Amino acid sequence: MDTKIKKALLYSCMGLCFCQGAMAQKAGDIVSGTVTDAFGPVMMANVVEVDAANRIVASTVTDMSGNFSFKLKSPKNRLRVSFVGYKTVTMPINKTRFVVKMTDATQIKEVTVTSRRRAQGSGLSIPMDEVSSSRQTINMSEFDGLSMTTVDEALQGRIAGLDIVANSGNLGSGSSMRLRGVSTINSSAEPLIVVDGNVWETNTNDFDFQSANDEKFAELLNVNPDDIESISVLKDAAATAIWGSQGANGVIEIKTKRGIRGRTRVSYSFRLTGTYQPNGYEMLNGDEYTMLLKEEYFNPKLSDATSDIPELNYNPSFSEYEMYNNNTDWLKAVKQTGWRQNHSLALTGGGEKARFRIAAGYDHETGSIIKQQLDRFTSRVNLDYNVSDRIAIETNIALTYTKNKKNAADLLATAYIRMPNVSIYEQDRYGNDLGEFYNMLPTISPALRDQLDHMNPVAVAHLAENDETSYNIVPEFKLKYNLLGLSDDKTRLTYEGKVVFNIFNKYEDMFMPSSLNTRGWNDTDKKQSNRTTANSSKSLGVTTTHTLTFTPHFRNEDHSMMMLLRGQLTDGNSTSQHTVTWGLPSGSITSPGAPALIAEMNTGSGQWRSIYLTYSLHYAYKKRYAFDFSVRRDGSTKFGPDQRWGNFPAVSLRWNISKEPWFEKTFPWISMLSVRPGWGIVGKQPNAEYLYFSKYANGAGYMNEGSIHPQNIQLKNLKWEQTETYNLGIDFGFFNEKLTGNVEIYAQYVTDLLMQNRGIPTSSGFPTLAYQNVGKMKNVGWEFNINGNRIVKAGKFGLDFNVTFANNKNQITEMDETCLASLNNEFNRSNGSYLSRVELNRALGSIYGFKYKGVYQYSEYSEKEVPGVSGPNAPVVRDANGKVFIDESNRTKPMTFCYGTSAEYEFKGGDAIYEDINHDGQINELDIVYLGSSLPKVTGGFGFKLSWGRLSWNNQFNFRFGNKIINAARMNAENMYTNNNQSRAVNWRWRVEGDITEVPRALRQAGYNWLGSDRFVEDGSFVRLNYTQLSYSFEPKFVKKIGLSMLNVYLSANNLLCLTKYSGADPEVGYGNLGIVTDNAKTPRAKSFTFGLTVQF
Repeated sequence: MDTKIKKALLYSCMGLCFCQGAMAQKAGDIVSGTVTDAFGPVMMANVVEVDAANRIVASTVTDMSGNFSFKLKSPKNRLRVSFVGYKTVTMPINKTRFVVKMTDATQIKEVTVTSRRRAQGSGLSIPMDEVSSSRQTINMSEFDGLSMTTVDEALQGRIAGLDIVANSGNLGSGSSMRLRGVSTINSSAEPLIVVDGNVWETNTNDFDFQSANDEKFAELLNVNPDDIESISVLKDAAATAIWGSQGANGVIEIKTKRGIRGRTRVSYSFRLTGTYQPNGYEMLNGDEYTMLLKEEYFNPKLSDATSDIPELNYNPSFSEYEMYNNNTDWLKAVKQTGWRQNHSLALTGGGEKARFRIAAGYDHETGSIIKQQLDRFTSRVNLDYNVSDRIAIETNIALTYTKNKKNAADLLATAYIRMPNVSIYEQDRYGNDLGEFYNMLPTISPALRDQLDHMNPVAVAHLAENDETSYNIVPEFKLKYNLLGLSDDKTRLTYEGKVVFNIFNKYEDMFMPSSLNTRGWNDTDKKQSNRTTANSSKSLGVTTTHTLTFTPHFRNEDHSMMMLLRGQLTDGNSTSQHTVTWGLPSGSITSPGAPALIAEMNTGSGQWRSIYLTYSLHYAYKKRYAFDFSVRRDGSTKFGPDQRWGNFPAVSLRWNISKEPWFEKTFPWISMLSVRPGWGIVGKQPNAEYLYFSKYANGAGYMNEGSIHPQNIQLKNLKWEQTETYNLGIDFGFFNEKLTGNVEIYAQYVTDLLMQNRGIPTSSGFPTLAYQNVGKMKNVGWEFNINGNRIVKAGKFGLDFNVTFANNKNQITEMDETCLASLNNEFNRSNGSYLSRVELNRALGSIYGFKYKGVYQYSEYSEKEVPGVSGPNAPVVRDANGKVFIDESNRTKPMTFCYGTSAEYEFKGGDAIYEDINHDGQINELDIVYLGSSLPKVTGGFGFKLSWGRLSWNNQFNFRFGNKIINAARMNAENMYTNNNQSRAVNWRWRVEGDITEVPRALRQAGYNWLGSDRFVEDGSFVRLNYTQLSYSFEPKFVKKIGLSMLNVYLSANNLLCLTKYSGADPEVGYGNLGIVTDNAKTPRAKSFTFGLTVQF
C-alpha cells in the first residue's frame, strides 16, 4: 500500500512540474541562455525568435560571456541561433533556459560538394558551363592598387575585340570604345554601359557623337573603380538581345560590391600618383624661327618683305623689341608634374537578416598641363534586408560629384604653334620679366595678325576660367519575392520589381578677361572682352522594371530549365540653358548674371519615353547540351506610329563535348571543350525624339510681325536599324582549368543603316533630313583569348598569363549613290586636306590622298647633273616608264598642278614631288589614291603575373597593328606655309638648287608642298606597356600584431613604354568623322608612377 501511495505522489509531482513548465512558456516571459563553442563562450551570436512564416519577431545578441535574454512573443515560435562560420541551430521554445553549443560549419561529414559558377548579369543566372553566348568576365581584384580614375583604363588589352582609345590626356577626358568594329555611319558606336542591371538614362537627343567632347564618354563610366566587383562584356546578339535596341554596339555590365555577412569590416585604400607628359615634337627656338620666316617670305617672289616686319628683325628701336627677342619654350611652359590622390573608404557587414556596404571615395588630381584640377567625390550605399525567406528588399544610392577646373583653351596645341621669339611676360629694357603676362598688341604688323588668335597659353591658364561641375545621383529600390519554392530542389517562381531614378545636373562657367583679348576692347566681331559663358543642363530619368523568373524542378535531374519575363518602362525629361555675355566691367565680376551685353542666349528641353518587353528561356540536358532563346520587343517615341515597335530575337546552343563519357575517358587532360553556335538580331534607335512630328521655329518676321517656319521634314517611315549576328565560339580548358580560353568567329550584317543629317537637294526647302535609312554594312572577324592560371607552380613561385587577339573587317555593302555622294567631299585643290570617301566594298575609315615621292632637287632639267644648276631630278613630265617627255621643239614639259584652273601652279626646285598616277603631266584629283584605313587589322593585349609567396609582379601590355593615322600635328609643324612655329625637322629643308632632302622649301601662302598625301599618313601600330605593378601582402600574424586584419602595399607605373614607328607624341588617337583617325596634337596620355596601400580593420 505504501508503494502505491509513493508512486501516486511521484506521478502527481511530475505532472505538477510539467504543468508549471508549460505555464512558464507564455508570452512575455524572459527566455535566456548561453551560447558556446569548442573554445568557450561565443560573443555577438545572433539569437532570434521566428514565427511559422519564418519571420523574425524578437532578437538579441550574446554578450562577452555568451549570455543572452529576451522577452518571449509566443511559445509556439522557434529559437534560432546563428554566427558566422557556424551551423545555424533551430529548436522549439519548450523551456526558459537554454545552453546552445555551436558547431563549426566546416566540420561536416565526408560528402562531395559541387559548386557551379553562374553568370552574374542582368538576365538569367545560368551556370557558366552552360552559357551559350559570347561574353568575357574579369574580376576587379586583378587590379587592386592600380592607379586609375575610371575602370576603362584597366580593360585595355584584356577583352578580345574591345578597342579602347583614350580621348586625350586632359583630366576627366575618358575614352571611346568600340566592340567588334564599326557598326554605324555617324551615330554612337559606344557599347551600352550597364551598372547593376541599370542603364544610365540621360538625354542624348541630337548629340553629335562624331565630334563629342572629352567629358561625354567619361560620364558613361562614372563609377568609382574601388566599388566594382566584376565586369562582363557581352559581345554577340545572343548575349545582348535582352537589351534590344540599346545593345546594338555590345554591352559592358558592371557589377558593384555588396555587403558581406559577418562582423563589420572597415577597409581603406590610398594611392598617390605622379604624372608627366611624354615628349612630343621638338620645336624651333626663337632664332631658328625668325630665320625660317624670312626665308618663307622671300621664296615665293624673291622679295625682302620681312624687312617691314619689326617683330622679326631684332631692331632695338622697336618699342616691343624685348618681348620679341626671346627663345621661349612654350611646350615646357605649359607642362608640369601632375599629382593625383585617390582615397577610398568602405564599411561592410551584416547578420542573418541584413547586409550593408557603405563606401566613399575622393579623388584630387592636378594635371600634367598647368592649371588643370579635378576633384571627384563618390558615394555608394547599399542595404540588403531579408524580411523573411520569401521577401527581400534591396536599396542602392549612388552619388558622384565632380568639379573639373579645365583650361579655357587647348594649351598644348597652342604651345606647338605660338611664335617662340615672343616672351611669356612683359619685359623691361634689360630683358627682365616684369610679372605681367605679355599679350600681342592689336597694332601688330598686318602680316602677323593671324597670331592674335593664338593667345599666350600661360596667361590663358592663369587668368581665364573654365569650371565644370556635375552631380549624378542614382537611387534604386528593389523588391524580391519568392512566390514558389525556397530551394533548388523545388519549383521556383520569383518576382523582382525595381525603380531607378537617374538625376544628373551639369553646370559650366567660363570667363575670358579683357586682358587676354588681343584685338582690343571694342572687338564687336568676336566679342571676347570680359566674355562669360554659362551652360547648364538638368535631366531626370525614371526606369521601372518588373521581372518574373520561373525555374521548374524536374524529378529527372538530367533536365533543367529557367525562364524570364520582364517588362520595363523608361520616362525622362531634360532642360538646358546657354548664355553668353561680354563687356563686363573689369575687376572681380565674372558672372553672366551681371549687367552686360548679351551675345547669345537660348534654352532647350527634351523628353523621351520607351517600353521594353523581354522573354528568355534556358534549357539544359545532362549539363552537356544547352539551348537559349530570347526575344525583346521595344517601343519608342522616336519612330512614327507604323514603325514604333521593333522585335529582336536570339537563339544559341552549347555542346559541352568534354562532358561526354567517351571524351572524359579518352582525353582526361582536357577539362573543358565546348562549341557555341549563336544567332540573333539587335537594333538601334536615332538620337532624337518625335521625328515624325513637324517642328516649328521663330522666323525673322515682317513689318514688325512675328513669323514661324517649319524646321524639318516629317519622318513617319523611318525604320529601326538592325544588326544580325552569327557567332561560333569554342571554349577550351586544359589540365584541370590551368589553361583556359576561347576562340570566336562572327559575322554581323547591319541593315537599314541610320544616317544622321542626310544631305538632300535644297529644292526641298531643307538642307538635310534628320535621319534616313541608307544602306547595309558588314563586319566579319575573329577573336582569341587564352589565360594561364598558375600555369607554372614551384614552391612559392607561380606564373599567370593572359593573351588576347582580335581581327575585324568592315565593309559598306549597299548604299544609294546619292547618299554616297553626300558623304564624299570634292577635291578642293587646297593644301592639307584629304578626301573622305565612303565606297561600296570598302571599310569606313579609308584615307585617300596623293603619293609623296620626295623633293625636286633642281628647277631646271638636264640629263646629267650640273651641280648647283640643273639635274635629272627636276619638275618635268615623264611617261609611264619614267622617260622624260620631249615635245616637237625638243623641250621638256613642266609638271604643273591642276592645269587650266584658278589653282594652276608650275612646280619648281625644292617643291614636293607627287606621283602622276595617270601620267597626264599634271597633279590633280585623278592622281588621288587609296592610302590605307584607320581601322586596325589586329588589336589585343598580353600580360603576365609572377608570384613569390606574398610578393607579386603584374604586367599588362596592349597593342594595335595595321592602322593608319593622319598626322595633322606633324603636317602643321612642317608645312612652312604660315606664321606658326615649326618643328626642328624643317631645319633639313631644301634651301638651294641641288639640295638633297625629304623636306620641301619654305613658301608662305604659296605652292602645294603639303597636299594631303602619304607623307603625313603614318603607321599607327604600337605595343604599349599599359601598366607594371609590384605588390606585397603582409603576413596575417604581423598584421594582427598592429591591430589590422589586412595590409597590402603597391608600386606601379602606367604608360611607361610604347614601342611604335609613329612620329607623334602618342599613337593612341581617337576616331573621327567616318572612322578616320586624325592627330590634331591633342594632349596625349600622361605617364605615371603610383604608390598605394590598402588596410582593413
